[in-house]
Amino acid sequence: MLKSNSLRVIKQITSLESKNVTPLINSVRSFSTISKQTIKNSNVSSKLNNTTMTIKSSNNINQISFTNNSVLLRFYSTKSKAKEITMPALSPTMESGNIAKWKKKEGDKIEVGQAIAEIETDKATMDFEYEEQSGYLAKILVPEGSKNITVNTPIALIVSKKEDIESAKDYKGASSTTTQETPKVQTATKEAPKKAAASTKSWPKHTVVGLPALSPTMESGGLSKWVKKVGDKISAGEVIAQVETDKATIDFEYQESGFLAKILVSEGTSGVSVDQPVCIVVPKKEDVDKFADFTIEDGIQEEPAQERPVESTSTSTSTSSSSSSQHVERSSGDRIFISPAAKFTAKEKDIDYSNIAGTGPNNRIIKADVLNYTPQPKQQQQVQTQQVARESPKQQQQVSTSQNYIDVPHSNIRRVTAKRLTESKQTIPHYYLTMECRVDKLLKMRTELNSKSENKFKLSINDFIIKAASAALKDVPTVNSTWMADAVRKYHNIDINVAVNTEWGLFTPIVRDVDKRGLASISNSVKQLAEKANANKLTPQEFETGTFTISNLGMFGIKSFSAVINPPQAAILAVGTTETRYVPGTAITADGQPNFEQATILNVTLSCDHRVIDGAIGAEWLQKFKDYMENPLKLLL
Repeated sequence: MLKSNSLRVIKQITSLESKNVTPLINSVRSFSTISKQTIKNSNVSSKLNNTTMTIKSSNNINQISFTNNSVLLRFYSTKSKAKEITMPALSPTMESGNIAKWKKKEGDKIEVGQAIAEIETDKATMDFEYEEQSGYLAKILVPEGSKNITVNTPIALIVSKKEDIESAKDYKGASSTTTQETPKVQTATKEAPKKAAASTKSWPKHTVVGLPALSPTMESGGLSKWVKKVGDKISAGEVIAQVETDKATIDFEYQESGFLAKILVSEGTSGVSVDQPVCIVVPKKEDVDKFADFTIEDGIQEEPAQERPVESTSTSTSTSSSSSSQHVERSSGDRIFISPAAKFTAKEKDIDYSNIAGTGPNNRIIKADVLNYTPQPKQQQQVQTQQVARESPKQQQQVSTSQNYIDVPHSNIRRVTAKRLTESKQTIPHYYLTMECRVDKLLKMRTELNSKSENKFKLSINDFIIKAASAALKDVPTVNSTWMADAVRKYHNIDINVAVNTEWGLFTPIVRDVDKRGLASISNSVKQLAEKANANKLTPQEFETGTFTISNLGMFGIKSFSAVINPPQAAILAVGTTETRYVPGTAITADGQPNFEQATILNVTLSCDHRVIDGAIGAEWLQKFKDYMENPLKLLL
């Protein structure tokens, strides 16, 4: 039934002339009931007979029909009751993903926590479990098979009631999100003409191939070599290019079939961001020539217009005033609760989210908080300073030609190594412990084992060091740990990285489960990894971060040194060279003095993270290591 105020309006309408109906429009607009109601046996003014009046408002269409004996009042809701389902961030480093498969169809019921789709992330293909509400899948906005969908992009609509599904059919994303995204200063208006021009040309069916993340820490890479040429056929899983990552040069295997239509980034180019378009692949060979004038701007999907609104001065002013109340000062040790979508948005907009006040449960920062936040003047000045600092190296390249030197461009490996080691020294409180080990028994045992190897292995001192380190890590598991924000994580597995210096840079290939392997297996693995590192052929799985690292410079005659911890590990062992000394022996001379004997001494230094390893724990580990090195038969137990 209609509300009582609607009955009053109908009663008034029946006694009015058509020209006097206008004052009642506001009353009709206020009706919230969505229904159809007929009032019969009413005295309808003759001038209103057989007429229909339609009143539109922002959320409803109200229609009044007059007949001889009745007044028909209809209310139509024009506001969609659908809620957007956005692309989730299913891994910490995920910035975009692919819709591999929809597990729900339009009209299907969705329970909280139920998987609605399979998403291909930067790590693996994972189920997308919708956690926010139960309801019905009203509309799929992004079909399965779509690639490079940015996190937080709407991909589907959900409604609470099945009868509301129809209201989502005419959904238009611009109306729901226009005012949510903050404008990008100046860049939107400058780039718009170029992108608009690019979008006017239609292209045949094609795939824009972005630079893949070929290692867990890769943010950018270099195109070392194109294996395929324009026009070449590509079979699924075939290598199309060689990419220089932050770890090594790795083959880029494309997982779909087609033809290489256009190369967007020429070989030899460095500093190419992950997901930046590098080439175009088409399913039909006859379409190859049509992409001759395709540019990299055409390959970048244009963001929806609603994400870059041009706001008026008054809107900007009101946003600035409201954002000041959202600014909060936190101490450095405070824990910050933030949703993955909010964290991604903050990173995308270069906003320090530690200063944002959260409005979600338990003061959690949600996406809307980031979108509505405006940095304080001090922060804006810092951002500008950072931008100037980023631009300054280009200006500094202009140097006097009178000096005699050569600039060697940074490789990705060198750049990432510098970044990680600088971060290590700045954030990890290092301390160092040095100990000497007498290795005469070890050298004798090594000689005996090598003589009986039948060319199946050739043991080195380094192989014994790796095995002794794993045994000591098993005895003192605190050293086999890493510092985390809320806990110290102790690993059950013992995976040791072995530093290898090559002409390409410093590599640290991983030897897995060292505590479960024998000396011969360790020796052969290390040799194979070293050969692949020197040939720049390591796979991503072979240079993952382990739980402990060993760096040996003994072959260069270095007596001792202190190594920088390889984050997120808690320790690294620096191994120097062996030296021969005369030390007091066990035998006693006739005059009661100890007999001096020749000994081979090895110097080692353990670098420790003081947040994880106390001094006594580090000393205990070195004692265990020394015992295994000086009594190598224990390694066989």
